[in-house]
Amino acid sequence: MNMDVTGKTGVDDDGLEVHSPMYKNLRLNGPKETIEVPEYLFPETDTSYPSREYLLDYLQSFTRHFDLMKYIKFQTWIEWVRYNNEQEVFEVTIRDLKCENSENVVELFDYVIVCSGHHNYPNYVSYPGEETFLGQIFHAKFFVDAERYSGKRVLLVGAKYSAEDLAMHLSKAKASKVTISYNSAPTGLKLPDIVDERPRMTEIEGPTVKFTDGSSDEYDVIIYCTGYLYSFPFLEEDLRIHTKDTLAPPLYKGVVLPNNPRLLMVGMMSNFCTCALHWIQCHLCAMILKGDFALPAKEEMLKDIETKQLDEKNSVRDFLSTVEFNQIYMDDLVEITGKPNMHGFLDMFKQVNADRLGEFVTHKDTDKFKSLFR
Repeated sequence: MNMDVTGKTGVDDDGLEVHSPMYKNLRLNGPKETIEVPEYLFPETDTSYPSREYLLDYLQSFTRHFDLMKYIKFQTWIEWVRYNNEQEVFEVTIRDLKCENSENVVELFDYVIVCSGHHNYPNYVSYPGEETFLGQIFHAKFFVDAERYSGKRVLLVGAKYSAEDLAMHLSKAKASKVTISYNSAPTGLKLPDIVDERPRMTEIEGPTVKFTDGSSDEYDVIIYCTGYLYSFPFLEEDLRIHTKDTLAPPLYKGVVLPNNPRLLMVGMMSNFCTCALHWIQCHLCAMILKGDFALPAKEEMLKDIETKQLDEKNSVRDFLSTVEFNQIYMDDLVEITGKPNMHGFLDMFKQVNADRLGEFVTHKDTDKFKSLFR
């Protein structure tokens, strides 16, 4: 089965929307050493910021190493998940995509772990006059190859990681002009010469885009780098969480749904340590399933969630405070699970931040970061 869908848009071989937001020449946002899991280390390479192909190879190798393929049922579409309160089981409606005329079947499960992430449903925005724009408008999820925009004037709406990375790729592909439109503050980075920054856009008139500072310019392409929405259309309402992009989702210990503690969720928070964080969350899930971690009453779980959300509101201000919030959470799970300490991630991200602010254009061309576990 081909698991690399980079560069594909529209629908896949099964007629379903392609989920991958990856694009040509994509590299990791942060050093591989900050997402490494101690049970299976990354193979040595000459860069700390390898390609998407490298990461895919690692994930496939991880799967083979732990002999996981025999537990995975591919090409299976989850239509619906509901909880049967009388029988105390989940009823999961499944469609087998391998059989063209197969009927849906319902299987029963004691627990459900949702690992669908929160980077699939684009957060679309719109501006007055958008219908008059003469060029392309699309979300960053559907960006495929910067070479398509050589010689084009491109506006990136948003000023976080997606916009920064696309600006780099577009400048290398010789776009004639790239503008990053920020909502609250400019990036503070030393961007390529063809990249400028403008405050929030206000309206569109044909090829012309106007900004809040009174300036305007003409563009051929507008790309919305506006993030993603939390959406779980396959879950019944009582099993869904409703939140914006957050470090403290409404889940106990970041994984347990208070309304139904048999439904667990992995990877639902904003984070920089991705694989490592998901790995330790999965170990916590395993402890819960085995009965090795006792869950408190619903009221206590809700109180703990409220405390974490207040902590996020009061303490998270910038990149480093965001990473520190992540680190505190991971330290808590390390204490619960007994897994190796991963506190060194914070120091690495301090260096990442200094590198980005110092030489953004070349900051990924390094191999100076070292594994915490070798």
